[in-house]
Order: sequence, then structure tokens, then C-alpha cells
Amino acid sequence: MSLANKITIARATLIVPIVIFLTAGRREVALALFLAASAGDVLDGMMARSRHEVSALGKVLDPAVDKALYASLVVSLWTMGTIPLLWLVLFFVPQVALGIGALFLHFLARKVQGSRILGKAASVLTFLAMSLMLANVGYGTVLFYVAVGTTYLAGVDYLIGAMRISHQK
Repeated sequence: MSLANKITIARATLIVPIVIFLTAGRREVALALFLAASAGDVLDGMMARSRHEVSALGKVLDPAVDKALYASLVVSLWTMGTIPLLWLVLFFVPQVALGIGALFLHFLARKVQGSRILGKAASVLTFLAMSLMLANVGYGTVLFYVAVGTTYLAGVDYLIGAMRISHQK
């Protein structure tokens, strides 16, 4: 297993402690762990590219860990009353759609789509929003709404890319 994939798995192990500290009211610890997991996300990508270890597993595993981390945080923030139920649902719709789309592309066309610029923008906005919400900064929720909207735009972009990839021979 590549070093990048090991870093991704290490990031996954931080999800439960982040949620535990967040829901226990220890936002500063949750934020520190979240920042460590996010730094690991940047590091695993850099490692994979610099060591020429970009793999199909990494292309699937990395976004899966990202989705699990953010989904856990969004559910926790909803249960804590930070975000309303509607925005919880609005967050999950494109996440599930993107995940299902990636699976279909992989299993039906035997292809994996790499990251795209709108997807990266949505990820950065989501990271910033989560960081601010974990720090209990009020306008973090506004940025979260912008991030969710950007995720919908990214979803359309990924769909267009998937259609192009699936028609290539």
C-alpha cells in the first residue's frame, strides 16, 4: 500500500475523535484534529503525485474519507442545532449523487474521474466553512451555504465530465 493511501487511512481514524470532541463541547480539540485531517488530505495528494503513486484506490479512497469526515461533521452540527435540517439534506444530495455517479463510472465504464476545478473550489469552501463552524464563528454557516451551492455546480461539472469519459474508447 502506498504512503499516500496510508495517510488517507490515518485521516479516517480521526473522524470519530473529531465528532466525540465536537459533541462533547470541546470545539478547540475537534478543530485541531479537523485541521490535522485536512492537512493530511493535502499531504496525501502531494505524496501520491510526487512519488508517482497515484492509484485508482487512492482516487476512490481519498474522496470517500473526505465525504465521511464532512458528513460526520454536518450531522453533528445539525444535532447540535448549528445548521437546520434542510441544509443537512441539501448537503447530502450532491454528495450521494457524486458517490453513486463515481461508482457507476467505475463499474460500467471501468474508468475513474479525477478531481476538477469546481470540485476543488467546493472542497476549499467546505473546509473553510467547517473550520469556522467548529471555531463557533457565526458567519461559518453562511459560508457553508455557499459551499453547498458550489457543490451542486461541481456536481453538474462532474456529470458532464463523466459523460465525456464514458463515451471515450
